[in-house]
Amino acid sequence: MKKINKNVIRDHIKKRFRKEEKNVSELKHHIAIPTGKTQVSRPKGFTKEHESKSINYHNIKNEVKETFSKKDEDRVATGIPGLDEVMEGGLRKHTVNIIGGGAGSGKSICSMQYLVNGIENYKENGVYISFEESENRILEDYEGFDWKLKDKIKNKQLAILNYSPEQVNKVLEAGGGVIRDTVDAIKAKRLVIDSVTAFSLLYNSGLERRKALLQLFEAIGKWGVTAMLIAEQEEDPDQHHASTIEFEVDGVILLYNIRKGDIRERSLEVFKMRATQHAGRIFPMRIDESGITIYPKETVF
Repeated sequence: MKKINKNVIRDHIKKRFRKEEKNVSELKHHIAIPTGKTQVSRPKGFTKEHESKSINYHNIKNEVKETFSKKDEDRVATGIPGLDEVMEGGLRKHTVNIIGGGAGSGKSICSMQYLVNGIENYKENGVYISFEESENRILEDYEGFDWKLKDKIKNKQLAILNYSPEQVNKVLEAGGGVIRDTVDAIKAKRLVIDSVTAFSLLYNSGLERRKALLQLFEAIGKWGVTAMLIAEQEEDPDQHHASTIEFEVDGVILLYNIRKGDIRERSLEVFKMRATQHAGRIFPMRIDESGITIYPKETVF
């Protein structure tokens, strides 16, 4: 849960005032708290009597805790250092989200790390569906990370499925089949599909593609998971144009490998996240044997 401090309480009160009162005056008053005083805006006509009842530190702190508790229940933390911090604690539960980027940007690493963290930190099992690589190849790809994927598969915490896009399409038409059964068998709460780009290439027309994607998203919703779908995107953030699929999903996280002169720097942007406040900035990103780390307080280059 988010740490409750003076700034959090002050921001909470301001938001509440603005919600309850249309006209917020520039008047200031102080609320006493154990570590000092916090200055907040007071709405026009907000009386001393109301203040004594409503602007009580302990009451406000409990109100803030209750607000954050509700938010936490509706969020699925990625567990990726720095990422949850910039999107109100994580992905919204039971949503479909795109993780996009160019070749070598870290999309697959980010997605597998999301599953691993779910298992290790939140007791949420996961399913990884690949359209391009076999289970053995995927395990080889991640041997350099401290994730112990084979043990997680053996313990039925993680399942890796390899299907062609055509097979998945048939599975969806049949109501979910093996994918649904696998999700149920290991009680998975997280899902990754690598990649939704390959799936969408099955369809020639935009209308057919959109219909198939909506069918996929509907199936994911019935499986009771929070999904990350990998997609190929432009590497240059200045050249990014929202694709059809981005309008349909709940969240879009973009990874970049930006070049400036003879230097490249990895970075991440929360491009879209419904019902979530996010910074609208591009953050530096590093990859090591533990996976991806985001640095919200640093700037790119």
